[in-house]
Amino acid sequence: MTVADWPNAKRSLDAYDLAGKRALVVGAAGGVGRAIALALAEAGADVALCTSTSSAEEALALRKVVREVRDLGRNAIEQSTDVSSGQGAQVMVKQVAKDLGGIDVLVNASDVFIAKPATRITDADWARIVGHNLSATFFTCRAAGKEMLKAEMKGRARGRIINVASVLGDRGLPNASAYCAAQAGILNLSRALAQEWAAQGITVNAIALGWMDDSAALGDPTPAGNQTVRYIPMKRAGRAEDVAPLAVYLASDASGYITGQVMYVDGGLSTHL
Repeated sequence: MTVADWPNAKRSLDAYDLAGKRALVVGAAGGVGRAIALALAEAGADVALCTSTSSAEEALALRKVVREVRDLGRNAIEQSTDVSSGQGAQVMVKQVAKDLGGIDVLVNASDVFIAKPATRITDADWARIVGHNLSATFFTCRAAGKEMLKAEMKGRARGRIINVASVLGDRGLPNASAYCAAQAGILNLSRALAQEWAAQGITVNAIALGWMDDSAALGDPTPAGNQTVRYIPMKRAGRAEDVAPLAVYLASDASGYITGQVMYVDGGLSTHL
């Protein structure tokens, strides 16, 4: 399947084949980002992996994921940048498009959490949480959208954008006002961009996560030791591997008529709240 075949793909198992597709995963050093990057590679995509911050620790973790993708026989490139900067995101996306020959799939999996009462959240805290969650998602969507629109104008592939967010974008949580506000922004940003780019064949969807086993402040992820986990109908925290298959679906030809949607991977948590 070539890139130009995207609009006319058959609705069969072949529709999940990402061979020939070029994906960018931002936040690929984290648990969910890593799982999605590996799943896209297993489905046949070449993958560019990017940090979400300029942290040296995150860059080191990213290199391990790059090696894992290459071990699957896929082309993998790495980019380390702070995507909360509009210029940084733009330069990174342009370089990825140059190195891969274009971008067909963008996954935003940045996630920076803070737990503080609203009265103790400083201006710097607010800027950091909104910047590394909402602003970073907008900046990478804007930059990748430009590249996808260029490709569409040349009669090539349309695009898939997947923004990984949190159920806290729909539900409030005490002592997490900045994070909840940023996540709500990501969900509505996804809906707005879906409408803006639908006619050009670019789909934009969000995956809203519940408590994951590596979620900040979750603590003991077992039901016996954690009241939060007992509250989840499935009685367990989510795992990164629970998210990856949905991301492959949303990146594939099979999801061509799905856009502007928020899909929940939360073990039934949002139905219980």
